[in-house]
Amino acid sequence: MSSWVSYHFEHLRRWREYAEKIAKAAESVLGDVEVYVIGGVAEERTTVLSDIDILIVAKYIDAEEKKTLYVDILEKAIDEYELPWDAPVELHIVDERESEEYLKLSRRAVRINP
Repeated sequence: MSSWVSYHFEHLRRWREYAEKIAKAAESVLGDVEVYVIGGVAEERTTVLSDIDILIVAKYIDAEEKKTLYVDILEKAIDEYELPWDAPVELHIVDERESEEYLKLSRRAVRINP
């Protein structure tokens, strides 16, 4: 196995730790949120191309603010909660209404507490 593959899988093995750091940062930026890990990692079907899909559900999200929130949450997770800058995380920031579709389509969603 190449060194990059080993390195990437080591990140994927730490998915819960990374999700908790994102959850803390999301709560700090947005207040009351629910956070879930969804996708391949939650469904235990990781591959070398996998990332860690993290669903952040807030009461209300302005569509225009999503990019800014994405950056704010990632920066806070890296700067204050020591998320590795190269952690393979993908944030999905949605409101309660949008979350219903994500959770309905997910075979498994793992709730993460900040």
